[in-house]
Amino acid sequence: MLPGEQFFYSSITRPLLYQEVVNKLLEAVSKGYVEPGEKFPPEREIVDRWKISRNVLREAFHILRERGLVISIQGKGRFLRALPDKEMWSGDTIKTLERSSLREIYDVRRILELRALELASQRATGEGVKRVETIYRRLSKRFQKTRQTRGEFELHIGYARLSGNFFLEEMISLTLKKILEFMSSTFHEVLQWHASEQAVENMIRDHGLILQYIQAGKSKEAQAVMNEHFKRTLDRLDGLR
Repeated sequence: MLPGEQFFYSSITRPLLYQEVVNKLLEAVSKGYVEPGEKFPPEREIVDRWKISRNVLREAFHILRERGLVISIQGKGRFLRALPDKEMWSGDTIKTLERSSLREIYDVRRILELRALELASQRATGEGVKRVETIYRRLSKRFQKTRQTRGEFELHIGYARLSGNFFLEEMISLTLKKILEFMSSTFHEVLQWHASEQAVENMIRDHGLILQYIQAGKSKEAQAVMNEHFKRTLDRLDGLR
């Protein structure tokens, strides 16, 4: 029997909580028992061998799907995601796949937030802009005092609110939450970088310009600043290997 088969088909002596099952599935990926694009063993076999419930296993796979690691194909089973871009390979399968997932989330974020800036430049009221300016001043003082940018997403949600589109605001909020989950769990180095002096200065400058352009109705200029804002983070992410 091959090592991968032994890993999946060896019995477990006690029930596992779903997070422990998540860790065990990740261990299988890390050890190369399941390669990108390959299928996981059938649900029934894992349940029988590990002596866990289907609900626990399904919850574990659901978490991995939320992290962009696993895809389900009806009638075929569950697969470890294939690498969309081999140039992103870092030697760490899990981190490479999660980096790819995070970049995809940023693709969605860019579409949503640039549209929000366009609408905000057209629709924002003086009162609405003042509320976001208040948030900006409060956070700028905190950034300068603490040399950290924690809470910066509040400004992005503020721009979304200025768009006047409730569902756009909700989608942006959900996207930001997902990004923060990735950063906190796997790419905390990026969060640490955001605490650097240069990153803090960039953050304060970027948001100051974006607010000015929204007030002036200059959506293209606001979008250009936001694009550069995203690019710095993505460049940092790609530099992690």
